Amino acid sequence: MSRPVLDVPSDLLAKYDRVGPRYTSYPTAPVWRDDFGEQGLVQALDAANAKPDAPLGVYVHLPFCQKRCLFCACNVILGKREDIVLDYLDRLEQEIDRFAARLPQRRKLSAMHWGGGTPTHLSPEQIERVAGRIFKHFELLPDAEVSIEVHPPVTTEEQLRTLYGLGFRRLSLGVQDLDWDVQQLIARDQTVEQTEHILLLARELGFESVNFDLIYGLPGQTAETWDFTLDQILRMHPDRLAVYSYAHVPWLHPHQDRMPADRLPAPDLKLHMIRRSKERLAGDGGYVEIGFDHFAAPTDSMAKAVGKHRLYRNFMGYTVKPGDDYVGFGVSAISEVSGCFVQNHAKLNRWNEGIDGGGFAVHKGLRLSQDDLLRKLIIERLMCNLWLDLDEVEQHSEHPFLEEFAAAWEALAEMEADGLVVRGARHLQITELGRTFLRNVCMLFDGYLPEQEGQRFSRTI
Repeated sequence: MSRPVLDVPSDLLAKYDRVGPRYTSYPTAPVWRDDFGEQGLVQALDAANAKPDAPLGVYVHLPFCQKRCLFCACNVILGKREDIVLDYLDRLEQEIDRFAARLPQRRKLSAMHWGGGTPTHLSPEQIERVAGRIFKHFELLPDAEVSIEVHPPVTTEEQLRTLYGLGFRRLSLGVQDLDWDVQQLIARDQTVEQTEHILLLARELGFESVNFDLIYGLPGQTAETWDFTLDQILRMHPDRLAVYSYAHVPWLHPHQDRMPADRLPAPDLKLHMIRRSKERLAGDGGYVEIGFDHFAAPTDSMAKAVGKHRLYRNFMGYTVKPGDDYVGFGVSAISEVSGCFVQNHAKLNRWNEGIDGGGFAVHKGLRLSQDDLLRKLIIERLMCNLWLDLDEVEQHSEHPFLEEFAAAWEALAEMEADGLVVRGARHLQITELGRTFLRNVCMLFDGYLPEQEGQRFSRTI
């Protein structure tokens, strides 16, 4: 039986459906500085190296795709020219070597994730080459989370066997939507059969977890097409699901304008789709809802962690393994090291120049202040656990929470009256209704938002 889901009154939808950050990081990328520079990264890596017992997380960006899906906001390189791939791998190896040279005392990995683009654009031999370069310097801990994004239409059994042999145990499949007509509008051609084939093959090979990414708010989606997609998902029953709201930002990604904007779902239909997802996944499917856009099987480590308020979030997504330092390799990759965010150049030619120059390809970054770190903690706890312990925040501050964040606490009174939050004596809790407006709650603690007036974000619903 489907569980009942709270109706969202239309007046609340109109009141809170506004533009705002997604909070994959705090501070968000628009406020990172172009003058951070290579020296800023070097200093951060040297500081990170002084913590020899702390494990690292690694992200590898492999940007190649056969074609561009029109909804996509990822940094991709199109085409099949092998010389471009080989040149990229040559420079990627140099970048890995340089990071490792700065981290001689930090060689244990608690997490590794490969994203794209389409990482399985690489051949099995190329996959082994990249992994071999990483393992030349770094060692996976026995319980490390090792994951990769795969695209079912181009992923082969040989690639999956190679990945499993290298220690990968988690796969994330981009599904988005399984209705064929919707796929045609977003330039995607992934059949239900292809998706299920990779899922079953992964399970047969011994992969511990398979995640599906879904997107609601795509052109052509209706209540009926979304139910069809959910029918197929419930039948296949992956271990984890990410159900994202489509961000239509053609001013950042002009190719999105090639989709029919007049067929984008209205806000009330988008709200229906996320409500239907919650109803069916957490009801019929038995999944545990994580944050406001993820679901996990009850036996999954993520589901167990959220019940104990021990879920964490970084650029690789939700995780049960907290860590201070993550290093990113490849074009546009992001590192979070020693209280700094650092992003590589997103343009391939600029990244190439940085690597060819003998250093790092830093585009921008930010050294977080104490205020940034405190607000980051608050936003992360809310995004992950829908709960904020005021005592925990005060352990990292010199001031009482209700004094330091008096304005936010006062603004929360209105949200409490609307049924979105509960303000306890020493905690803040997001209600079931409030999950839908979680980004709005986090915005109250964003110290940069007032100065970002005019910044073009996606809508919160």
